[in-house]
Amino acid sequence: MAIRLGEHVRRGTIDNSEKGVVRGHLEIVGRNTPLELELQGNAYLDLAGCILTFSNEDAVEVEPELAEILEDLQTGFAGDITASKKSQVIDLPVEDFRRMSDKEREESAVWKTVLFIEWFSHFNGRIVIEGLDYDWEIDLPRWELNDEEIGQQVDQAKAAKELHLNFALEMFQETNEEIRAAEDEIDPDATDEFTWEKRLQESDRRAEAFHALLEEASNPEEMERLADLAFEGEVIPDFPDQDEEGKGVGEMEESSPIESRDAYVPSPDVLDSCREIRKRCKALISDHYDELLGTVAHSDFLALVVKAQTAADLVERGEGSFERGFLIAHVKREIARSQHLLGLLQNEPDTVKALLIDEIWKVRDGLVQLSGQLRKDDDIVF
Repeated sequence: MAIRLGEHVRRGTIDNSEKGVVRGHLEIVGRNTPLELELQGNAYLDLAGCILTFSNEDAVEVEPELAEILEDLQTGFAGDITASKKSQVIDLPVEDFRRMSDKEREESAVWKTVLFIEWFSHFNGRIVIEGLDYDWEIDLPRWELNDEEIGQQVDQAKAAKELHLNFALEMFQETNEEIRAAEDEIDPDATDEFTWEKRLQESDRRAEAFHALLEEASNPEEMERLADLAFEGEVIPDFPDQDEEGKGVGEMEESSPIESRDAYVPSPDVLDSCREIRKRCKALISDHYDELLGTVAHSDFLALVVKAQTAADLVERGEGSFERGFLIAHVKREIARSQHLLGLLQNEPDTVKALLIDEIWKVRDGLVQLSGQLRKDDDIVF
């Protein structure tokens, strides 16, 4: 995954005064020593031959784990380095943004010039600094790129990016091999909830690794190519109850019906619980979505709403296609997710969390009840 340092750089210098070499000095908040850059290549036309100095008074401290892995001397290849990149942003306070309609939000977006510094490190892979509110100065160029050199710079940046993407792809494929080995050690005949939890954990690892790989792509075409190459040569299992449209690579492990030895047919009480969970999840979205916009809990809130409904759908609409252990494992995961979200909400203002927390507790209680109902009348040992 690309390392993004934009919010952590207090001040820095990018020096392309010598043709073919980009040097730099970057002060990172939370890091005792600055990063020194010694890169092959040139900046883009607007910075070629120049020295760029910049600062960011709102820089925040970098995570200790990230600060530790960064090499003091960054050697490698220059990527896109420019002070003329344009990005569309919404420059409004969070409270104003929450009250706006989708149309108003779209109309409020403005184009801003962004400082963009990218390089491909021999030690740390792709590193990006993207500064929207940086202050910067550029001195006069000492030399200029001719048309041939501009083409060479573009080609070199593309080659460096391609090398990095190939490395990222190899890393994913190695991780995927480890996951497949771990899956092979799981008893294929076991159907209890704990074995299913192991299978789902490996599925999560694969999804996270796949997501990290796709984040390296700069455009949809690169993303599609990486997705094709990631699973090249792998045989996707053919589940008998799944139609062709349902065989998405990223979703296969978690949502595929199976031909089960312990297929579970839900009772009327279980169906009522599923419908109540789905009803409460839909109400959470319609009544509380805007409250969490811009907060750290927003993505977890969306995940719970979607995943809890999915778990209820699997039970309610599976029509005996799923093993009981598989269903219980899914419900247990959403109970854990709801607990995590409730913990995050403790740090939000009282105006945000009062009624919302109560509603999430009701979803959690519904999931706990559903888990207990699924265990009733078991004819297998969990």
